[in-house]
Amino acid sequence: MFPAALIQSKTLRSLNVLFQHEMRHTDPILAQAASYHFNNPGKSFRAHLALSSGAALGLNGTDNLHWAAACELLHNASLIHDDISDASTHRRGQESIHEHFGSDMALCLGDWMVAKAFELAARNNQYGGALAGLLSQTMQDTCSGQIFDISQRQCAKLNEWERIVKGKTVPLLVAPIKGAVLAAGFSDHLDGLGIFGGLETLVSLCGLAYQGCNDIDDIIPSSHRSCDMEGRKPNLVISLFAKQGVGRVEFNSWYQSDDNSHLFHWQRRIACSDVILKANQIVDHWIVQAAEQVNELPAKLQPVAYSLVESVKPKKTINLEGWSA
Repeated sequence: MFPAALIQSKTLRSLNVLFQHEMRHTDPILAQAASYHFNNPGKSFRAHLALSSGAALGLNGTDNLHWAAACELLHNASLIHDDISDASTHRRGQESIHEHFGSDMALCLGDWMVAKAFELAARNNQYGGALAGLLSQTMQDTCSGQIFDISQRQCAKLNEWERIVKGKTVPLLVAPIKGAVLAAGFSDHLDGLGIFGGLETLVSLCGLAYQGCNDIDDIIPSSHRSCDMEGRKPNLVISLFAKQGVGRVEFNSWYQSDDNSHLFHWQRRIACSDVILKANQIVDHWIVQAAEQVNELPAKLQPVAYSLVESVKPKKTINLEGWSA
């Protein structure tokens, strides 16, 4: 999470008020599904990025709030559509939209969020067109990452895992900051200095670290069922075990099957293997690399970049689990 000095809880409440206001102007049934989805809004990570970036750059409150909401809605739309593609039954501790309301409602709600995101971005009188264009490119990049994800039929190699994460996760982490820079009128100056390239490098590294931590948490503790392993989804730890874990030949054979009866067996074996330590070392390396990029950014963006790096650091130490066959 970002420091209170950067993101005021009052501002985040304003984001929720904005969502509630916008939902009142749509179909009541669709609004009901949207309210259900936002019962647990998650971390609002992308909104945090947009709001802190806009505040640091002096963007006016209304435009800042609209851009943050646009980024958060586009992200949530991708989650709703992903759950249909992955046949995921739960999201954020409750039934997913398609499980609770049906796939038709999930498609409509996701589409509504995409449309509303573009509308909110376009409300910026001076930079609305450019912000809409940024959202469009972000959505296209995310879709390309999703296609590569769902086309995977075997356990992803490490370079393939990185490509998927950079395609699916990074675009929606870069856009909030880049859009705030654009809306604050700094785009031409920073682009000429090549700042956006450094920004995308930093955010890409943070995106890899962020997803890597999530992947570790999916495997550990093994007392909960691994969603990634069950759905054969790309996971950093699984990729490492498939490449160098003891028993990898048998694991790869099982992984390529549709059999989940041995899922807990393999999850426990992975959870107590040295690939957990290896995954943490890789995540730490990405975080160090990202931190080194902070000083390359303009002074106004450095606090935002520093907070981003801090936010993706593992919050706890993960110990190897004891296991016996």
